[in-house]
Amino acid sequence: MYSMVNIKSVLEELFSGYSFRSKVENDPIGNIGVIQMKDLENDYTRINLNLIKVDSSSIPPKYLLQTGDVLFISKGSNNHAVTFNLENQRVVAASAFFVLRPDQTKVVPEYLTWYLNQQTVQQYIKDNRAGTYIPNVNRDTVEGINVQLPDLKIQKLISQITTLSLKEQQLLGQLKKSRIALVNTLLTESLNN
Repeated sequence: MYSMVNIKSVLEELFSGYSFRSKVENDPIGNIGVIQMKDLENDYTRINLNLIKVDSSSIPPKYLLQTGDVLFISKGSNNHAVTFNLENQRVVAASAFFVLRPDQTKVVPEYLTWYLNQQTVQQYIKDNRAGTYIPNVNRDTVEGINVQLPDLKIQKLISQITTLSLKEQQLLGQLKKSRIALVNTLLTESLNN
């Protein structure tokens, strides 16, 4: 049995990522990483750890991400979510994201991420985006999302299955690339004999 709840009831906070006044440039002595759209990998399911660094002096501490925050892409046509799980790193999200900070006594972050990426929610988001050239999702649209909420035990199971499924897809992709490389090597060697 599950309940259907508004997303606001399972969040501690919802805020936009930090808006930089100019292009984000890497600072070799910077002490805060910046997650940008280009840092999402594997069909928006993973954050690349090689982040641009910036000086933190101009960034208010309220923008620092916490483990379990859910980053939701608010700009463009791929409005997926990904869970931030980089421990012991000072990182902010750029303004192309909404940061959803789950109340982890109510919702497992990875479950919320999985749920936001489901077809029904993605269709709701698509139907409620603004803009034609560069679509964007506004805060009211995010706050209008309803979430099916099973108990935490079921949420954890769904999260684990999702994690294993993503790992399987990644391994199958690597296997496919290796198989193609092997076939090409064998064919090239056969030409040289």
